[in-house]
Amino acid sequence: MGAVIKPLGASDGGIPPALNTEEAARYTGLAPATLETLRSRGGGPRFVRYGRGAVRYLLRDLDSWMAERTVASTSEPQAA
Repeated sequence: MGAVIKPLGASDGGIPPALNTEEAARYTGLAPATLETLRSRGGGPRFVRYGRGAVRYLLRDLDSWMAERTVASTSEPQAA
């Protein structure tokens, strides 16, 4: 992963920061539209829905989702 992304208003007081779709896309290396598609079709990282249009991703959920998809070769089965 690239540079550490600290969302605006992130707390260092032990509360996990929540990233918006654009920040989560930068963090994972995916396009925002890809995360939006995964939210509607399923199979993407867990997210928090605060209300209509207010979606956030917790870093721990993004990290877990990416770790579940880590493989050593192209012959390994991918996570569903």
